[in-house]
Amino acid sequence: MKKTVVVFMMVLLAAFAAFAQAPESVGTDYIRPAVHYFDGTTDYVNSDVFFKLSSTDEETGLNYISFSLDGGTFMVYRNPFQILDEGKHDISYRGFDNSHNLENSKTFSVVVDNTAPKTFLETDKPIYTSGLLQYCSADTNWYVRAKDNVLGSGIAAGYIGTDFDMLSAYGKGVEAEDAYYNLTSEGPTNVYYTAIDNVGNLSPIEMFSVIVDTTPPTVTVENNNRLINREGLYTVFPSEDLVDSEGRIIVSTNEAVSFSATDELSGVDAIYIKINDGEFTKYVEPIRFSTSDVYTIEVNAVDNVGNVSEPVQYVFFVDKITPNSLLELVDVNGNELTPVQADEIQ
Repeated sequence: MKKTVVVFMMVLLAAFAAFAQAPESVGTDYIRPAVHYFDGTTDYVNSDVFFKLSSTDEETGLNYISFSLDGGTFMVYRNPFQILDEGKHDISYRGFDNSHNLENSKTFSVVVDNTAPKTFLETDKPIYTSGLLQYCSADTNWYVRAKDNVLGSGIAAGYIGTDFDMLSAYGKGVEAEDAYYNLTSEGPTNVYYTAIDNVGNLSPIEMFSVIVDTTPPTVTVENNNRLINREGLYTVFPSEDLVDSEGRIIVSTNEAVSFSATDELSGVDAIYIKINDGEFTKYVEPIRFSTSDVYTIEVNAVDNVGNVSEPVQYVFFVDKITPNSLLELVDVNGNELTPVQADEIQ
């Protein structure tokens, strides 16, 4: 009577039985565990996985187990073994008992993946570059885009952060709401990023240096070098001394008013103005005043990473009233002289 020999193959995992959940964080101390991943169709492992064969025979007992790799010659199994070469492999295995009964061979197909994904750091809006410096705003959304090789096990997670030793998982290395990361502290910072695949291969941690600009520009009225002598007091326009009783800046139809903005980090991209009830338009040249007595002008500015300043309002009063001159007759002491009428002279 022919008996059945049963051979089992177990995948030995050095750390945990599956990599169904990627680590919440990774750092420079990451060590790849042995991982067996099944995506519903294909089995994947890395080369830290060992393949262990075992067999049962309840009657005469097992003589030996043999196995074959990728259709090669069957070899006697002695100890768990690894597969170091990447790619798809077929492991065939069978038992042979002491009654010389040979089990029909079984085959386990597996893909060995030892290659980490390629990673790319992305943003949802352009990074501003000035020379060797890169700038972004606090509203910039960062995420890791990762790509695995053709026979790879697929992306498990992308990681990003400013702490080289503790990068947090953000999504699966694709653009998605849970993949976004933001920088909120103003000033220079380093963004570190990496990605991991489903069998634990971690990409080399890479770095991107950027300056975070969270401060909008400051808007001012630009000095047009007009020297004013008002009641013996000299001042340069614009000046808080050159206002009327309602606090309006006094200007004339013979001059123009310029606006400027400063930004200490990424720099000013553009200035926008709104005159009276009009719409905001890009400021391109000084403003000249014509017939209106009062101009209400709102000014704001945008820096090169998109920070917008709050509008600053200026009210200008156009001085169109000509001086009113008088002639007086006085004596040497400044006393007003009363005219002597001709008929009063004797």
